[in-house]
Amino acid sequence: AVFDTEVAGIPCIISKTGYTGEDGVELYLPSEYAEKMWDTLLENGKEEGLIPCGLGARDTLRMEAAMPLYGHEMDDDVSPLETGLGFAVKMKKDDFKKALEEHAELTRKRVGLEVIGRGIIREHQDVYADGKVIGHTTSGTKGPFIDKAVGMAILETDYTDVGTKLQVDVRGRMVDVEV
Repeated sequence: AVFDTEVAGIPCIISKTGYTGEDGVELYLPSEYAEKMWDTLLENGKEEGLIPCGLGARDTLRMEAAMPLYGHEMDDDVSPLETGLGFAVKMKKDDFKKALEEHAELTRKRVGLEVIGRGIIREHQDVYADGKVIGHTTSGTKGPFIDKAVGMAILETDYTDVGTKLQVDVRGRMVDVEV
Protein backbone atom coordinates (compact mmCIF):
# COMPACT_ATOMS: atom_id res chain seq x y z
CA ALA A 1 0.00 0.00 0.00
CA VAL A 2 1.15 3.53 -0.77
CA PHE A 3 -0.20 6.68 0.88
CA ASP A 4 0.46 10.31 -0.08
CA THR A 5 0.20 12.10 3.28
CA GLU A 6 2.06 13.97 6.05
CA VAL A 7 4.04 12.74 9.04
CA ALA A 8 4.75 15.26 11.80
CA GLY A 9 3.69 18.00 9.39
CA ILE A 10 6.18 16.85 6.75
CA PRO A 11 4.79 15.97 3.30
CA CYS A 12 5.74 12.40 2.38
CA ILE A 13 4.75 9.15 0.76
CA ILE A 14 4.39 6.15 3.07
CA SER A 15 4.96 2.80 1.38
CA LYS A 16 4.90 -0.79 2.63
CA THR A 17 7.13 -2.14 -0.13
CA GLY A 18 10.11 -3.55 1.78
CA TYR A 19 11.33 -7.02 0.82
CA THR A 20 13.27 -8.27 3.83
CA GLY A 21 10.21 -9.45 5.73
CA GLU A 22 10.17 -6.60 8.20
CA ASP A 23 6.89 -5.30 9.56
CA GLY A 24 7.40 -1.63 8.77
CA VAL A 25 7.12 1.10 6.18
CA GLU A 26 9.32 3.31 4.05
CA LEU A 27 9.01 7.10 4.00
CA TYR A 28 9.79 9.17 0.91
CA LEU A 29 10.14 12.91 1.43
CA PRO A 30 11.92 16.00 0.10
CA SER A 31 15.56 15.99 1.23
CA GLU A 32 15.26 19.34 3.01
CA TYR A 33 13.01 17.60 5.61
CA ALA A 34 15.27 14.58 6.15
CA GLU A 35 16.99 15.78 9.33
CA LYS A 36 13.69 16.88 10.92
CA MET A 37 12.06 13.52 10.06
CA TRP A 38 15.06 11.59 11.42
CA ASP A 39 14.97 13.47 14.73
CA THR A 40 11.16 13.15 14.98
CA LEU A 41 11.21 9.39 14.39
CA LEU A 42 14.03 8.76 16.87
CA GLU A 43 12.40 10.91 19.54
CA ASN A 44 8.95 9.35 19.13
CA GLY A 45 10.31 5.82 19.00
CA LYS A 46 12.61 6.15 22.01
CA GLU A 47 10.19 4.47 24.47
CA GLU A 48 9.78 1.53 22.06
CA GLY A 49 13.54 1.06 21.82
CA LEU A 50 13.82 2.41 18.27
CA ILE A 51 17.41 2.54 17.05
CA PRO A 52 18.79 3.49 13.63
CA CYS A 53 19.83 0.77 11.24
CA GLY A 54 21.00 0.88 7.66
CA LEU A 55 21.89 -1.10 4.60
CA GLY A 56 24.13 -3.53 6.50
CA ALA A 57 21.27 -4.46 8.85
CA ARG A 58 18.93 -4.91 5.90
CA ASP A 59 21.49 -7.15 4.22
CA THR A 60 21.92 -9.42 7.25
CA LEU A 61 18.13 -9.74 7.56
CA ARG A 62 17.72 -10.82 3.94
CA MET A 63 20.55 -13.33 4.22
CA GLU A 64 19.17 -14.87 7.41
CA ALA A 65 15.84 -15.22 5.58
CA ALA A 66 17.65 -16.59 2.46
CA MET A 67 16.17 -13.87 0.25
CA PRO A 68 18.04 -13.31 -3.02
CA LEU A 69 19.07 -9.82 -4.08
CA TYR A 70 19.51 -8.73 -7.67
CA GLY A 71 23.18 -8.11 -8.36
CA HIS A 72 24.20 -10.78 -5.85
CA GLU A 73 22.23 -14.03 -6.09
CA MET A 74 20.76 -13.16 -9.49
CA ASP A 75 21.70 -11.06 -12.48
CA ASP A 76 21.74 -11.26 -16.27
CA ASP A 77 23.78 -14.48 -16.06
CA VAL A 78 21.74 -16.25 -13.34
CA SER A 79 18.19 -17.22 -14.23
CA PRO A 80 15.29 -17.03 -11.77
CA LEU A 81 15.15 -20.83 -11.98
CA GLU A 82 18.77 -21.18 -10.81
CA THR A 83 18.25 -18.87 -7.87
CA GLY A 84 15.11 -20.67 -6.65
CA LEU A 85 12.51 -18.20 -7.88
CA GLY A 86 10.76 -20.43 -10.42
CA PHE A 87 7.56 -20.19 -8.35
CA ALA A 88 7.34 -16.49 -9.21
CA VAL A 89 7.91 -16.83 -12.95
CA LYS A 90 4.91 -16.60 -15.25
CA MET A 91 5.70 -18.32 -18.55
CA LYS A 92 3.04 -16.47 -20.60
CA LYS A 93 5.25 -14.22 -22.73
CA ASP A 94 6.77 -16.18 -25.61
CA ASP A 95 10.17 -14.43 -25.65
CA PHE A 96 10.53 -14.78 -21.88
CA LYS A 97 9.39 -18.39 -21.94
CA LYS A 98 11.82 -19.25 -24.76
CA ALA A 99 14.75 -17.59 -22.94
CA LEU A 100 14.07 -19.53 -19.73
CA GLU A 101 13.42 -22.82 -21.50
CA GLU A 102 16.91 -22.60 -23.02
CA HIS A 103 18.18 -22.85 -19.43
CA ALA A 104 15.52 -25.25 -18.15
CA GLU A 105 18.00 -28.04 -17.41
CA LEU A 106 19.62 -26.72 -14.27
CA THR A 107 23.35 -27.33 -13.95
CA ARG A 108 23.71 -25.00 -10.98
CA LYS A 109 21.52 -23.51 -8.27
CA ARG A 110 21.52 -21.20 -5.29
CA VAL A 111 22.05 -22.69 -1.84
CA GLY A 112 22.54 -21.43 1.67
CA LEU A 113 25.85 -22.07 3.39
CA GLU A 114 26.62 -22.27 7.09
CA VAL A 115 30.21 -21.72 8.13
CA ILE A 116 31.25 -24.66 10.32
CA GLY A 117 34.90 -23.61 10.49
CA ARG A 118 36.29 -20.27 11.60
CA GLY A 119 35.73 -17.27 9.38
CA ILE A 120 33.15 -15.19 7.60
CA ILE A 121 32.44 -15.69 3.93
CA ARG A 122 31.71 -12.80 1.59
CA GLU A 123 30.57 -12.50 -2.02
CA HIS A 124 32.71 -13.54 -5.02
CA GLN A 125 34.67 -16.27 -3.24
CA ASP A 126 35.33 -19.65 -4.85
CA VAL A 127 33.61 -22.70 -3.37
CA TYR A 128 35.48 -26.02 -3.48
CA ALA A 129 34.66 -29.72 -3.27
CA ASP A 130 37.67 -32.04 -3.08
CA GLY A 131 39.99 -29.32 -4.40
CA LYS A 132 37.76 -28.48 -7.41
CA VAL A 133 35.99 -25.13 -7.86
CA ILE A 134 32.25 -25.92 -8.03
CA GLY A 135 30.80 -22.43 -7.75
CA HIS A 136 31.10 -19.10 -6.00
CA THR A 137 29.60 -17.27 -3.07
CA THR A 138 27.07 -14.55 -3.78
CA SER A 139 26.66 -13.11 -0.27
CA GLY A 140 27.95 -13.76 3.22
CA THR A 141 28.12 -12.32 6.71
CA LYS A 142 27.55 -13.17 10.36
CA GLY A 143 23.82 -13.32 11.06
CA PRO A 144 23.20 -11.47 14.33
CA PHE A 145 19.82 -13.09 15.04
CA ILE A 146 20.95 -16.67 14.36
CA ASP A 147 24.47 -15.95 15.72
CA LYS A 148 26.17 -17.88 12.89
CA ALA A 149 28.31 -17.02 9.89
CA VAL A 150 26.20 -17.76 6.82
CA GLY A 151 26.06 -17.04 3.13
CA MET A 152 24.61 -18.00 -0.20
CA ALA A 153 26.29 -19.46 -3.26
CA ILE A 154 25.59 -20.60 -6.80
CA LEU A 155 26.91 -24.17 -7.07
CA GLU A 156 26.94 -27.06 -9.50
CA THR A 157 23.79 -29.08 -8.74
CA ASP A 158 25.77 -32.22 -7.78
CA TYR A 159 26.92 -30.38 -4.64
CA THR A 160 23.67 -28.79 -3.45
CA ASP A 161 22.22 -31.45 -1.14
CA VAL A 162 21.61 -30.29 2.43
CA GLY A 163 24.49 -31.38 4.64
CA THR A 164 27.11 -31.40 1.87
CA LYS A 165 30.48 -30.32 3.31
CA LEU A 166 32.49 -27.88 1.18
CA GLN A 167 35.17 -25.22 1.52
CA VAL A 168 35.29 -21.53 0.63
CA ASP A 169 38.51 -19.72 -0.23
CA VAL A 170 38.51 -16.69 2.06
CA ARG A 171 41.53 -14.61 1.02
CA GLY A 172 43.72 -17.67 0.56
CA ARG A 173 42.46 -19.59 3.61
CA MET A 174 40.05 -22.50 3.18
CA VAL A 175 37.00 -22.20 5.46
CA ASP A 176 34.75 -25.22 6.06
CA VAL A 177 31.06 -24.77 5.22
CA GLU A 178 27.97 -26.94 4.96
CA VAL A 179 25.04 -26.61 2.56
